[in-house]
Amino acid sequence: MEPLVFVVILFFIFLLSIPAIIFLVAYLAAQSRKKKQKILLDEIGTPEYRAFVRYNMGNTQNEFFKLKAFQGSGMIYIEDRKIIFRDTLHQNPHTFNLDESSIRWEDINLVNGLLKWFSVSDDTKKYFFNIDSGMFIFNTNSSKPTTKSVFDQMIQYQTEYKQ
Repeated sequence: MEPLVFVVILFFIFLLSIPAIIFLVAYLAAQSRKKKQKILLDEIGTPEYRAFVRYNMGNTQNEFFKLKAFQGSGMIYIEDRKIIFRDTLHQNPHTFNLDESSIRWEDINLVNGLLKWFSVSDDTKKYFFNIDSGMFIFNTNSSKPTTKSVFDQMIQYQTEYKQ
């Protein structure tokens, strides 16, 4: 076999392996996320209502130059008239009183990958959330909530508690 043909074959094998590597990384990231979510759920127990989310804090939401559309992932849940957020790395937890918090639909944010977002804020912090759906190919569960349905649920709890 001529050296040029051998180099061309190796080049095509390399090109074909790139998608496999991308899918492998995505699969491993999805497995890691599921493991972290399970640990978080085991720590928290069974709250009234919960959803796994991705988040940004404050001005990070609108920054143009960043590696990812979100800072991290975690769980938002309702317990004792509060919206509680716990991230999987235990770095940015926050508790919002339902009576004193603002919950807003932020809609699609072009800077953040055309994802739909809602925000929860109080006098000290503002968090932006969207549903942690993972890559479609690894999460085909149609029963998962949407960002809009989680937002609607938070509004419903807030409305009920204010009455």
